[in-house]
Amino acid sequence: MLAGWWLAVAGLPIYTHPLPAAPEQPAVTAVFSRQVPLRRPCYRLSCRDVEWVAGAARPRIWSPKAPGVQPRTVAQPLVKLPDRRFVSLHSPFSSREWTRAGGNHVRWDASYGLEAIRSPETLLRVEFGTGFRIEPYTDYGTAAMGPVARGQLQLSQELGRHASFTQQVQVETGRENTFLRQTLAFDYELFPQWTLRSDFELRHDTLGNGGRGSTDTEGSLKLRRVF
Repeated sequence: MLAGWWLAVAGLPIYTHPLPAAPEQPAVTAVFSRQVPLRRPCYRLSCRDVEWVAGAARPRIWSPKAPGVQPRTVAQPLVKLPDRRFVSLHSPFSSREWTRAGGNHVRWDASYGLEAIRSPETLLRVEFGTGFRIEPYTDYGTAAMGPVARGQLQLSQELGRHASFTQQVQVETGRENTFLRQTLAFDYELFPQWTLRSDFELRHDTLGNGGRGSTDTEGSLKLRRVF
């Protein structure tokens, strides 16, 4: 429902066209009424990103030997009401989408996020929104006070058992300029308590250097030991 409200408020032209699953309704109405899910289809016998599944039996952690004493379980059973039917369901995964709204002395904004890919090896998050900037250039923002549009992309990739790669891209555009920040990180576990970490950061301001644009870069190589 939150996704439908966000698409309706944003009013982007791409969301006014009908979707193949509901050709008789606009995309905003189909998403809001939950006729078209935002979850990727799964054609496997066992899907990793399942929603509701039947609850497993509670394992016993202590079995009494004396008669008349009930065994102790990990979780206490729910009380079944006389006029209610109890179905044990649980969701092993959290929601793929979220909304966020708030602000401080720097800016006020609202955004909508979605996990496009979520697997044990890969995680891809996309977030976009609009807001109002109060302090210029603070927190990697634009150069003038006023309405802004923001976007963010986060990618985490496990490269085998000992290496991982992380990338984050932030962009904000306003009346005067566009500011982009990109960070790259590569971690490699040398030993169980030793990790080699390399970072690279790029910042680009379209208003810098007299309006011709400026780009700043920096990097680091660190060796970390966990005690």
